[in-house]
Amino acid sequence: MHQFGLDVGVGFVTAAILALSAVAFTLEYAVSRVANLAHGELLTIGAFAAWLVQRDTGSVILAAASAAVIGGLAGVATNVFFIERFSRKPVLVTLIASLGLSLILQNVLVMIFGAATKSYKINQGAPHHYGPFVFTRAELLVMLSAVVVAIALYGLLQWTKFGRALRAVAENRDLARASGVPATRVITLTWLLAGVIAGFAGFVLAENVGAFSPSFGNSFLLITITATVAGGLGRPYGTLIGAVLVGLALELAGSYTNSSYELAIAFAMLVALMLLRPNGLLAGRGRLVRV
Repeated sequence: MHQFGLDVGVGFVTAAILALSAVAFTLEYAVSRVANLAHGELLTIGAFAAWLVQRDTGSVILAAASAAVIGGLAGVATNVFFIERFSRKPVLVTLIASLGLSLILQNVLVMIFGAATKSYKINQGAPHHYGPFVFTRAELLVMLSAVVVAIALYGLLQWTKFGRALRAVAENRDLARASGVPATRVITLTWLLAGVIAGFAGFVLAENVGAFSPSFGNSFLLITITATVAGGLGRPYGTLIGAVLVGLALELAGSYTNSSYELAIAFAMLVALMLLRPNGLLAGRGRLVRV
């Protein structure tokens, strides 16, 4: 039971990081209706931006802020210069093009930073027991940040004019535009928001893993997609729950089998979800409940 508690604690940390990445991915999908296969590179760009700032200043706060800012700018650039260019094309064309963008960005990062792994010099803090769980100070901050993002996102979507406009665009872009909603601006701001969250997620993921390279964000993409599908594509609230379930399942499965099987387990979960619950674990059969 002691080991089980430790595994669940690690699962909660993984779930928190996964929730940040997955909610950013589902926001992108909600307004653009395409699965952005270059999403992992937003995490990677955020991680490298934070690494540069933390290396030069030693400040964790500035590193986290830089990851969010650069991630946001990268998200806007991805949408304006790429996704929107393919908005009238078949979804498959955009999907393949986003995969190409992913490969291009990975190689650009290799040319700039090299292929060697990088790491942060951040004090994790001593581990402490909290009931059956054991967390370091850094892990507690990661989980707290995920909770803060979830609360802020709920308030933004439910109680602001932008949130109402985002939900309208996610439901039907053309109808929203005909109703006077500035759809293009809403989509751009949504990608900015998604990029901010993804960039920060890349920083906390790299800090938690301990080392990262130009391809590390892409390796997290399959797990992100699995959590998004579990919660329902285009459903930020459901995605948060899906991230918790997938994060716990992966860590528990890895502890009782082999951690090297994590991606294989994630792929098996994704296939099962697509076959049995393609609209998400919490959605009714035959319908997709959106933002």
